[in-house]
Amino acid sequence: MNSGAITAKITIFAEMKSISILIPVFNWDCSLLLTDLHRQGCRLGVPFEILVADDCSTARFRNVETAAGLEHCRYIGLEENVGRAAIRNMLAMESQYDELLFLDCDGRVCSESFLADYMAAADLAQVVCGGVIHPDTMPAPGVELRYRYERKADEKRSAAFRSLNPYARFTPFSFMISRELFLEIKFDESFREYGYEDVLFGLELERRQATVLHIDNPMEHLGLESNEVYLKKTGQAVRNASDHMDTIGSGSELLKHFSRLEKCGMLWVPRLVWRLFHEPMKRNLLGNKPSLKVFSLYKLCYLCSIRK
Repeated sequence: MNSGAITAKITIFAEMKSISILIPVFNWDCSLLLTDLHRQGCRLGVPFEILVADDCSTARFRNVETAAGLEHCRYIGLEENVGRAAIRNMLAMESQYDELLFLDCDGRVCSESFLADYMAAADLAQVVCGGVIHPDTMPAPGVELRYRYERKADEKRSAAFRSLNPYARFTPFSFMISRELFLEIKFDESFREYGYEDVLFGLELERRQATVLHIDNPMEHLGLESNEVYLKKTGQAVRNASDHMDTIGSGSELLKHFSRLEKCGMLWVPRLVWRLFHEPMKRNLLGNKPSLKVFSLYKLCYLCSIRK
């Protein structure tokens, strides 16, 4: 978008709401993201702030110098790791403006009108989801599993597709929400690690019949983990799903499959598959040509194996 169009868009909401941009960070250098957001924020013509909360990263990843050098930007360094949900809740409580824009630290702004596009939608819904995309080519060897999974999922991440089921397609990677509503809901702080906190939050939005708008204003996800790390995180996500089965329920396709097997008395089948084949499945998923069908089977069989 050219500078004239951006200026025109900003003029539309010059008298509108203010915005707090909230970025939880763990072991990631988000200096470029901060400078991009700060540049766009200064053009908005409305009060804004950028709050960066570091969840006890190792020293070389702390972004304190970049944050300290930017006006309207504040760095909060935590001395102990509090987890994915608690750090987002803390950021919201530290914020001061009407709209909260949550962004994951390992994203890249794709548009010069990124903030303007979010603010232009601020009065249209209580929650605005911009979406996520991934690089056209795999960024490095060894991340094949996460890359293949996300690129396949990208096929169903347009705003039009997400709008067909707006609550189920909620993602915390990049979203704006009214501060009042967020502080009423918050993320469930029992989710300390990766997996399914977004599903539960989406279900709570649905329960309250909050208005959710999906727009095509994505960030590019840069932080693709190695196959080993992602498979470990997937195991944690499955355990989260198991621990919160009563509250997540039909909000997860994985749990829907589990429920069908349980009702049919067929849980013994995936448990047997897990006992006999989990090592060959793991080898496939850690290799350079992981199968997404094997990945789905791996998750289901692992869930069945840990449910007593």
